Amino acid sequence: MMNIGRCAALTAFVLIVVGAFLLVGCGGGGDGGVVAQTGSISGTIVHAATAQPLGDIEVAAGGVTVRTAADGTFTLNNVPAGQQVMQVQADVSRGLALPPGVDLTVGVQQGQTTQLGGPVQMIDAVDTPPQPPT
Repeated sequence: MMNIGRCAALTAFVLIVVGAFLLVGCGGGGDGGVVAQTGSISGTIVHAATAQPLGDIEVAAGGVTVRTAADGTFTLNNVPAGQQVMQVQADVSRGLALPPGVDLTVGVQQGQTTQLGGPVQMIDAVDTPPQPPT
């Protein structure tokens, strides 16, 4: 009868040790197992007056930056989930700017791609009113 008790105790001990190794190996023992909660933003940049796609425009949000493809499309991957402000860089060499007052706040959901509701329209920089002096 004593052997069964020892065997059960030894089995329980081995299972606890093996379980602890598995837990630590899977990242359960610290912050190394934390998975970032990210999603994607996808859209198109076009010229407002001509509706022509604009390639090679810099787009950024949540610390991620990409350039649009020749057809004006872009996808920002691994953007932190939550409300993100998307920036579209003015292209001075082509005389393009984002209209003043345009709010590009995008809600990013974990594991999903947020498709913008319509194209982001850039205008000719000469059409933008000057900024007031500061």
